[in-house]
Amino acid sequence: MALFRRKKVGRPKNPLGYALYQYDNIIRKDLKKIIAGMLAKKKLNTWKINIILEDAFSKFDTILDDLSKENLKIDYRSSKVRYIIIDMINKLKSFFNKAKTHDFNPLKIEKDEKSPGLEEIMEIREVIKVKMKDIESDYL
Repeated sequence: MALFRRKKVGRPKNPLGYALYQYDNIIRKDLKKIIAGMLAKKKLNTWKINIILEDAFSKFDTILDDLSKENLKIDYRSSKVRYIIIDMINKLKSFFNKAKTHDFNPLKIEKDEKSPGLEEIMEIREVIKVKMKDIESDYL
């Protein structure tokens, strides 16, 4: 029955779209349970989470390396989007590093106002969707 097959999403051709595609896959597959637990204000197992975060951070570093000025030559409008994506990834990494220092205790994380929260990072992702429409990317 070909009617009920899942739609296959191919690799985006735009390099910024591909970077966002990788970012979204990391969030959906690797960090989904961690983020849900943090939003629900649950105490999390730090040993397991540190292993997952170490893997996710290495994937984020690969994305950041692919988006660097040396490795990716793009026009001015796309360059602005690149810097927003890099900023979003760095803020997410700093948020999880802050959570690591507080042993993923939700009460301590909320009290620390220095680094961004998950809500701010989600807002940046929504801004990127609008910017990607402006540069006519194949992935939002």
